[in-house]
Amino acid sequence: MRRTVLLLLATVFFGYLVVSPSSAQDAESSVAVAMAAPMQLTPVQLDVDHASFAFEAEATLVEFYLSFEAATLSYVAHEQGFLAELPIDMSVVRSTQAVLEGTPNDPVWEDQLNLSFVIPDTTGLSEGQHFVHQVRAVIPPGEYELQVSISENESIGRSSVEMRRDVIVPDYSSESLVRLSDITLASSIVQSQERENLFYKNGMLIRPNANQLYGSGLNVLYYYTEVYNLDQVPSNTGRYTVFSYLADANLPQPMAKYQKRSQRDVTSPDVLVGTFNIRELPSGSYFLRIAVLNENNESISEQSRKFFVYNPDVKREQPVVSVEESFESSQYARMTEEEIDRMIKHIDIIASDTERRRIRSIRDLDERRRFFQRFWTVRDPNPNTPINEYQEDFYSLIQYANDRYTNSFDEGWNTDRGRTLVRYGTPTAIEPHLFDRGMSPYEIWQFNNIPGEGQAEFIFADLDGFGTFELIHSTVAGERKLANWMGELRQ
Repeated sequence: MRRTVLLLLATVFFGYLVVSPSSAQDAESSVAVAMAAPMQLTPVQLDVDHASFAFEAEATLVEFYLSFEAATLSYVAHEQGFLAELPIDMSVVRSTQAVLEGTPNDPVWEDQLNLSFVIPDTTGLSEGQHFVHQVRAVIPPGEYELQVSISENESIGRSSVEMRRDVIVPDYSSESLVRLSDITLASSIVQSQERENLFYKNGMLIRPNANQLYGSGLNVLYYYTEVYNLDQVPSNTGRYTVFSYLADANLPQPMAKYQKRSQRDVTSPDVLVGTFNIRELPSGSYFLRIAVLNENNESISEQSRKFFVYNPDVKREQPVVSVEESFESSQYARMTEEEIDRMIKHIDIIASDTERRRIRSIRDLDERRRFFQRFWTVRDPNPNTPINEYQEDFYSLIQYANDRYTNSFDEGWNTDRGRTLVRYGTPTAIEPHLFDRGMSPYEIWQFNNIPGEGQAEFIFADLDGFGTFELIHSTVAGERKLANWMGELRQ
């Protein structure tokens, strides 16, 4: 266990904290009055993020990013201005336990921080100003839970804070596969030789953006990632291509104005740093996606991160569907009610919440047909071709799921394994455990990269013996989680 004590001059507001000047005497009087009044306990507003990087054979470097909203901290007068002290306990524990009752769940890593932030004045503090801290840990690959806690302090009006977050620590030890590390989203990246600086890495100061929120004062998205094992890429020129782009969270294709390609020398490992100006992006959820391409323009490794934009003054343009004029001659105009009902069930796997509500609210048969035409057209990666490649791939997965997973109760696409296949694509690897002694049959599906999730696992088990493998655990947000899933399999 370590105990880290830091005294920081508060200069961070997405890079810098801006405060208003005032006389120390007036400010000190204000604090004295505030301290005399009865205090209501308030929680510190905390955001936590992380990214992992290759380190050594059986260990991965994990960076944890902490962001504290400055206005939610409690300050006392200090010789340099005003001081906020923040004791923080952090630990990483295994989220999947051995099935033996009473097995200890000791942390694989833990740290105690006593952060101190000093600012010249408190009168200028407002919503949106943040202090940022970073902690590095070396952790074996696996599935974990990060636990962060801030203790209560009634004397200064601070209530306790408890936060838990799932953390997947990838294994980068394979030397035969080109791999991208996690992506660090940052509020600034500048060249520097300040090796003692908390945010220094590879000749740069990288200030992480732990809440992944941009826009309205933070108009540039900075990112950092690393590429490993590039020597595995056949190349006659000694070069490879990096394709980075932004995509709407609900659509797969790159946004036209937010795509970048760059040729780079094959150097392993390689460090990738870049930016996107998101000043004109409307408020919403997006993905930053990075692909490593070989000389044939084929993707050999990909990584992605979800982020959020708040630009209240930017209006979202409604997509223009150029084929709307030819609706009468399209396949959608001839859809029967039975086909419509069936497609509604199919697209439920990939539709946004807004799209689900919209189709269920439409009663007119013809308007439903037009909805489907718009639904698929906005997902078409190449509208200039007569074939919608995205729709073709979608229904190929539907057919594949039907061929493999149909049972006496459901069509293959409507089983847990089928819906996972259709939604997330073909898994990187499937590890079958059909005849393990004393265990129900089960499968482990592994994905190298799910947008916004990175590496992920799905556990499917035939618990009732009828061959209906149900999802019992996944590391993907929003899917079912069962910490002791191995115990569920014991017969």
